[in-house]
Amino acid sequence: MNGHGIEKLQKAISKNDCSWNIKLIEECRSTNEEILSIIKEEPKLVDNGFVLFTNWQSHGKGRRGAKWESRKSNDLLFSIALSPIFDPTYWTRFTHATALGISNSLKKLNFDPSIKWPNDIYIKSRKVAGILVESYPEIINQNNNMGIAIIGVGLNINSKKEDFSDSYRTPATSLSIQSDLDHNDVDRFLVAEQVLTELNIQLQRCYQNFSDILSEIKESSFVYGKNVEIQLSGGGSVSGKVIDFGEEGELIIQRANVTGAEAAIEKISSAHELRLI
Repeated sequence: MNGHGIEKLQKAISKNDCSWNIKLIEECRSTNEEILSIIKEEPKLVDNGFVLFTNWQSHGKGRRGAKWESRKSNDLLFSIALSPIFDPTYWTRFTHATALGISNSLKKLNFDPSIKWPNDIYIKSRKVAGILVESYPEIINQNNNMGIAIIGVGLNINSKKEDFSDSYRTPATSLSIQSDLDHNDVDRFLVAEQVLTELNIQLQRCYQNFSDILSEIKESSFVYGKNVEIQLSGGGSVSGKVIDFGEEGELIIQRANVTGAEAAIEKISSAHELRLI
């Protein structure tokens, strides 16, 4: 991605009714960190939404302090800064909407993704994308008193098998690997256009049609209807079958080896780790 590509991308998404401003920097520590620094200096940038791309980040962040690694200029690394129009209590919706947006865009590009609750996208049981949403309700701009939400995305486009560390808890993949492209790279511009267009649609739906988003996530879910073990954020674990999603995207678990209708059902809003069993 270069300056000309960003200009072209800006025009392309504007034709798809997306008014986000886009900027590219060659490298940074983390796009979430960098975009926060930029909007503190120029808060007006988030009035219509602001997207920051980089070709390389040295300290890309995943959930709970995990590191997101990517070779330079291989993949899509970006963050979106928004001024939400609803209370920060509901900003967790952005994770689910972003996951659905990425999933839908990859389907339109002829891939077969699935969504692993709450923030990963898989292809054939391997992780191809991750999402990190961070909330800054204390940052106020002139048009909004709700603060700023930052949505970070890492999507593996042209990384090769040798680029992925054996130490990853979840095996990784990329679009080029799934396309069996040995000598030709996947076009990052085309992927970026499709992804941003779809993200704009799904993030707008958060405000009034979130229940529809959850219904559609079920159709592409990696965990819905399956038995899982969840390591809870506060310690301990829960095992059982995923039978539904709550109103704000929580996992509804029918616990294993528990008697009694009330005790057998548990709602999980956050987790340290989730795996199939």
